[in-house]
Amino acid sequence: MIPERVYQLCHSSKTVSSALAQDPNQAPTKVFHKLYNDHHDEEGKPEPENGVNSHDRLQKALECGNWGPTKPTTLFLQVYHDALCTLEKNPMAGVVSPPFMGGHGILPLTIVAPLPDLCRHMANCIARAETEVFLGTNFWIHSDASTLVTNAFRELSKRAGERGTKVVVKMIYDRGDPRQAYDNRLDVPEKKYTSDKVQLPPADEVPNIDLQVVNYHRPLFGTFHAKFMVIDRRIALLQSSNVQDNDNLEMMVRLEGPIVDAFYDTALISWGKHFNTPFPMLSSPAAGAPPPSLSMMDVSHGQEAQGLSLPEHTTTDQHYDSDIKDEAQRVNGTLKPRPGEPKTSPVTRHLNTTTQPNTTGDAPNSDQDIPMTPYTISPPHETFPMALVNREPWGAPNHSSIYTPQNAAFLSAIQNAEHSIFIQTPNMNAEPLLEPLLEAVRRGVVVTCYLCLGYNDAGQLLPFQNGTNEMISNRLYSSLETQEERSRLRIYNYVAKDQTKPIHNKFKRRSCHIKLMIIDGKVAIQGNGNLDTQSFYHSQEINILIDSPLICRSWLETINRNQNTMLYGAVSPKDGCWHDTVTGEVPEGSIGVNPGRFSWAKGMSHPYDPPIKAITDYLYHYNITDSSAYTAARTALLDTLSCAIETASKSPEARNLLGPCVPGTVVPNGFKLPATRYQLDPVKGAFDLGVLIRYLDHNDALGGAEWGHPSDNLAAILSTTDWLCRSSNPTPNNHPGPSPPLTIRTLLEALIKAYEIQGCYQMRNAFNALGTDHVILVKLASAAVVSWLLGLTEAQTMATISHVWMDGHPSRIYRTEENTISRKGWAAGDAGMRAVHLALVVRAGQDGVPGVLGSVPWGFYRRCFGGDAFEFPRAFGTWTVRNVVVKVMPVEGHGIAAVEGMLVQRERLVSMGLGAGDVERIEVRTTRAADLIINKRGPLYNAADRDHCIQYVVALALLKGEAPEARDYLDESCWARSEELAAMRERIIVVADDRLTADYLDLEKKSIGSALTVYFRDGTILPEVLVEYPIGHVKNPRSAAAVRDKIMRNMRLIFSEAHIARILAAVENDDMNISELVDMFWLQTSTESRL
Repeated sequence: MIPERVYQLCHSSKTVSSALAQDPNQAPTKVFHKLYNDHHDEEGKPEPENGVNSHDRLQKALECGNWGPTKPTTLFLQVYHDALCTLEKNPMAGVVSPPFMGGHGILPLTIVAPLPDLCRHMANCIARAETEVFLGTNFWIHSDASTLVTNAFRELSKRAGERGTKVVVKMIYDRGDPRQAYDNRLDVPEKKYTSDKVQLPPADEVPNIDLQVVNYHRPLFGTFHAKFMVIDRRIALLQSSNVQDNDNLEMMVRLEGPIVDAFYDTALISWGKHFNTPFPMLSSPAAGAPPPSLSMMDVSHGQEAQGLSLPEHTTTDQHYDSDIKDEAQRVNGTLKPRPGEPKTSPVTRHLNTTTQPNTTGDAPNSDQDIPMTPYTISPPHETFPMALVNREPWGAPNHSSIYTPQNAAFLSAIQNAEHSIFIQTPNMNAEPLLEPLLEAVRRGVVVTCYLCLGYNDAGQLLPFQNGTNEMISNRLYSSLETQEERSRLRIYNYVAKDQTKPIHNKFKRRSCHIKLMIIDGKVAIQGNGNLDTQSFYHSQEINILIDSPLICRSWLETINRNQNTMLYGAVSPKDGCWHDTVTGEVPEGSIGVNPGRFSWAKGMSHPYDPPIKAITDYLYHYNITDSSAYTAARTALLDTLSCAIETASKSPEARNLLGPCVPGTVVPNGFKLPATRYQLDPVKGAFDLGVLIRYLDHNDALGGAEWGHPSDNLAAILSTTDWLCRSSNPTPNNHPGPSPPLTIRTLLEALIKAYEIQGCYQMRNAFNALGTDHVILVKLASAAVVSWLLGLTEAQTMATISHVWMDGHPSRIYRTEENTISRKGWAAGDAGMRAVHLALVVRAGQDGVPGVLGSVPWGFYRRCFGGDAFEFPRAFGTWTVRNVVVKVMPVEGHGIAAVEGMLVQRERLVSMGLGAGDVERIEVRTTRAADLIINKRGPLYNAADRDHCIQYVVALALLKGEAPEARDYLDESCWARSEELAAMRERIIVVADDRLTADYLDLEKKSIGSALTVYFRDGTILPEVLVEYPIGHVKNPRSAAAVRDKIMRNMRLIFSEAHIARILAAVENDDMNISELVDMFWLQTSTESRL
């Protein structure tokens, strides 16, 4: 029976909302305590119900809600009754004033979709707000998801300015702070909420918004896990998602009508603190006001999916809609296949969010016959009963906070089910729920559970958390005695709409975060609460209990149409684990039902830093379909090997670095070093080939915030694959181990991906500004790709990458001014050697460090990168290999345009009958990168110094009348000793230009320009010559022919025309073994060598 004191509280005219309407200067927490603290019952037990019949009990519950014209069903009242009874112990446990707990409303929209779709609706609601917005979330992390919301705040401010109004916005999130031991709710100043990790808009960007932010946490474990919004006290959004980029399928519902007043009250109580500016709608309740979407209820169900597709609303291309019908049409339209596209492809594209853009789908097109529909406008319906069943946060490290409305509602729903229970939750291990679920099965109820495979397994293995989903599933099935009982327990692992098997959450590619329980197809609980230990005992959660068979049926249909869990996700009743229907294997990453004696220690581990995981996902799951990328990779392969041939032919200094460390050593099945007779282990082989590729500075280049040479990665790739191929004879294509087939096709794929990894990091991350040489990125890309080639698991590849970041890194001092030495010619070889070594160390069983980047104080970010995280302009793809600059002259890349410009100016000068002696000065306008790297004054001490001096190469071009050659940098060269050239260097002025620098960094333009103006002693001037795209740049039409000439010219240093023709044909043969190609470059094999 409802305790009398609870009955009286539900009938009181006083609520937190009404008190604040009378005096908005009060702190909501103090009002809440003042109204209800006197009713607190320390005993914590409900009054006995001896002699009370069921009808009287439910009648009392009926009288404790504001149901309007509706009449709750018996099942709803049973659950509501039990939730209300918990208020006897603590009226504040429900985080809502008791008179608001039971109400009614409509539910016009349900969203079951990846997180960005939920944020799009949040953004539209914010943009359409008139007076106020409340937003509560657990995590808020700057991301694409948060940018959708912050863009909407800017749009709201703009619209409010046009109306001449100001909108009050209040936001709560949970970011743990030691000060919360004394004050659970901390005001967040603008400096903090505009910081890099949050990036809410500063006040001057949103002048027509009054923004106040609070950080709320109740130590130790009392997390603010709530995720809801209230807009203008007319709309409530209740969702499963935080605001951070992730791979989750999430759920959001939109509620309108009197129930919004309950959410509003909860928002005020959660806020707790005094308002800087009170909410304008404190005296304007939702009850009595028409629901904003009432007109939408006339839209026939499914009409939202009709009509033309509209442009997608993104962070960079914003499209705000006027109502939910247009929103639904816009979002659902993105799931329509493009002409000629398989039906699964748009689903994959939609599920591939910023954190995992390269996951591929394997579901057959027939699975899309019932299409995924992210936005579902509800069928027309009248207002129906609803109730808030929340729980307050509990920080103490114990399980004493169990008697709350949320927990009672979950238990009561299970205990009163007669036919069916449907559950979808990330984790299900709350101990008090398990036996009631078993009892439901035993009494004939069909219990269906959709659980996420491996969701936060590490956390669930910690002491007192009760274990993983696989462990719980096994326990539940093992507790049932008969096959008939086990047939009524139906546990599934989440399978995404474009997949045919579950993917473990550790890979962050397809996870599910929905929290939903439906009982007998007519009563449901939806919201924030998981069915796990943390949600059951500690976190603040907001949930809605609804009484509508229509909505329950719509929810079940939407859940099943937007995922393939029912089709493919069933676990085995024998052990509670999912098994592949063909191999019988559990999914990769699964730890099964017995994680081991020290499983709690696994729970102490952390996931790998996101950049490490992103590289690994790209390597293992990105399918290269662009034929132009493979064409570019073939050119890159030939150009790079031709550079190695040139170095072997022309540089005795480089040849001195080659060969085994112990002279005469021959490695059986070793790597055959091109253009030599050496056969080496893959580690020394990577070094030696790296020397040959790079020593003369003639290999390709790519600019960005960091300069670099992606072709350096071929050294590690080719040495490893050739060694693997020879070690696997006589059948290299099917060599032992899980590494990819050792063919030219695989070699090209490896090269494309190494280029891309290095290229993406170069664009926005200036390692040189912090004194670290750019070959750190060669080590990164090579180590990652070599791990994949070796057949390491994804976890091992992440470990290898972590070793790259914890490694020592070379200082770029050997490239600067008087310190420039020839180390710059073998630094990339050293990086490739380290990369192979680290991958082999991990293959031998060594672990990695998941937090190697972000750990404080010794993570890479803090130790080596100024405390900043990496920035990326785009997701990994194939852009780099298609846009790299192939150098057709041995000049540092930033100086090539200046040399070309000087040669044009020299032709003009000669036509005027003038010479170098007539030149007073030359002004070179160029990029900041060129100014930083190759602008040198004073003496030049060696070849490495000269080829990295823009004044030297420009003066050389003027005096010589043609492009520099490698021999022009040598100490014995006449040009190195030329006093005329030295004097001309002093007359060359280098000016860093902002526009050229901006175009250099622009991914669309990606120029590498320089402009030259020549001033004569008589005062005349040769007009400026600007070269933006020198020969070798993909945008220069003369590049293709020049690159081919370079390749042929270098190969002729060693090979005959016939042998070169065989090499060119081999590179086009995707199925050829890599070792066969390498044999063609090895001098002991090639009988036609000219060396």
